[in-house]
Amino acid sequence: MSGHSPDLGLSALPFLYRYIVVWVLGAGLAGCGWFGSDVRPEVPHDQRPTLAVLRCGIDIEITKLSSVQTVTEDLSPEQESLLITKAIREVEENARRLLYDKLRSGEQFRLISLEETDVAVQDLGFPLEGTLNQEQMMKLRDRLGVDLLITGTVLDYGKVRWQWLAAGMLADMTWESIALGLATSWNPAAIFGNVGFELLTSTPVWFGGGYLFGVAFRPVRVEAMAVDPIDGEAVWKETEVAVYLWKRLKQVPEEDRKKKEVQLGLNLKKAMEDLAESLLDAGLTRSTLWERRLPVQDVVAF
Repeated sequence: MSGHSPDLGLSALPFLYRYIVVWVLGAGLAGCGWFGSDVRPEVPHDQRPTLAVLRCGIDIEITKLSSVQTVTEDLSPEQESLLITKAIREVEENARRLLYDKLRSGEQFRLISLEETDVAVQDLGFPLEGTLNQEQMMKLRDRLGVDLLITGTVLDYGKVRWQWLAAGMLADMTWESIALGLATSWNPAAIFGNVGFELLTSTPVWFGGGYLFGVAFRPVRVEAMAVDPIDGEAVWKETEVAVYLWKRLKQVPEEDRKKKEVQLGLNLKKAMEDLAESLLDAGLTRSTLWERRLPVQDVVAF
């Protein structure tokens, strides 16, 4: 029996090629960022749409405080219920504030303050949470003078739904298997080894709550849209997912880096800021909004 087993080297291929591919793709994406431009065309003040950011909602059921926070003591059912309600409220408020602050810093829109928006909603007798109907949106438009209403919903917080879990794993395994196949002349042992490795590591990545090579995985998925209150249609809609934390964990003290609420908060910040960037890049102006409301035959092409 020789001292070297060829199977050992072969079993390392999925690990090796996996991280080579990840590194190359990461470098390529970073390169695109280096050569791209973050400068947006300046929108004249009279063309900047006026926005009101409504309260964000959360579309998941949280039954255990430990799923969103690090719990260090025993809690009674009553205490846990109160703390869950408080935690949900904080997530909703933080999501809204993060989106508002990023949009305001972009200087592409005129924003109604969150406080003024809430006062108007309450004065009109509308629910602070939930979806407004067409009539309510028009009344809020008349009250605030807004061109667009912005809504946001936290779809996943700490783990993703099984549909996204399956889709994410399938996507990962597909592109990695192709890369490994090309690199190993379609060696079946390497490809199936990668599939096994993917099944092992995708649990912390997509289901949340794990660590892999020093990286924390606390997935957060958020959807946001900009609605034209005149016709009730969405003129912009986007979903962002923040899965892992690496460099962003260095923003907080070391003793707080393993706290679930801190990790989830950082990923919420990333998702909301990415959503705001997407809206800022949408090129919405008062003129484009006016044009989309016109019947097709009335739009003049230049």
